[in-house]
Amino acid sequence: MEITKALSEYIVKLKFSDLPKDVVEGAKLCFLDWLGVTLSGSKEPLTNILATVAEEQGGKPQATLIGRKKKASLLQAALINGAASHALDFDDVHLGMMGHPSAPVFPAILALGEWKKVSGEQFISAFIAGFEAECRVSSIVYPEHYLCGWHATGTLGHFGAAAACANLIGLTPSQTVYALGIAGTQASGIKQVFGTMCKPFHAGKAAMNGLLSALLAEKGLLPPPICWKGVRDSPKYSPPGWTRPKPWSDWGRIMRFGGLSSNVTPPALRPTRRSMRCWP
Repeated sequence: MEITKALSEYIVKLKFSDLPKDVVEGAKLCFLDWLGVTLSGSKEPLTNILATVAEEQGGKPQATLIGRKKKASLLQAALINGAASHALDFDDVHLGMMGHPSAPVFPAILALGEWKKVSGEQFISAFIAGFEAECRVSSIVYPEHYLCGWHATGTLGHFGAAAACANLIGLTPSQTVYALGIAGTQASGIKQVFGTMCKPFHAGKAAMNGLLSALLAEKGLLPPPICWKGVRDSPKYSPPGWTRPKPWSDWGRIMRFGGLSSNVTPPALRPTRRSMRCWP
């Protein structure tokens, strides 16, 4: 629990003024990269299916659907844009996370930010808070979590989206603990579905559920302790040989943002990305 509390403190206290210039510039490039792949993914069959279902269900037009002259409800927009951003599998990658960190986070805070009319600085700091959160949680379970068959973008992305939204709407540390717990009880996604529409669907669900987690925590929904303690603090829920992690002493000093790589090559060629120097 101490780890979750410390992470929640970091999430809510992170401000734009705390961010190094290179991290801010990197976040802007991340958004441009994410926007490009999302525009392309907005025309994919999965995105069309999700948009059709959302339209049939109706709801308040609260947030923009990328690549469409339409809006949808807050949660539906996060789901559809999140799935679109991962539909082509060209969204950015963090090798320490073994996943795609931007795909679950940007759709959640873009929908929430449009609804709340936040500033660009608030948007960027929320993105970094979410990015750092999902990569920090990843450092607890890496690499066994992925190797055991979990799709990290879907599972860990829940925490990233929840953390980013918690920062954006100004949750307290206690509320952020709850948001992470609510996200944890929804986190899912298995690698068995790779190569199907369900892989990018994971990213959309992570964005949607992370956003929902923050909104519910704000209203007072309380998760049971097992959600935010058991999974991360007990080997009972982890692979054989796993040991309880120590608190991270570099919070606020070293950002995991530096491990990011743009995904401009086909999946089969991902091991060559570093040598190709795709990311400036």
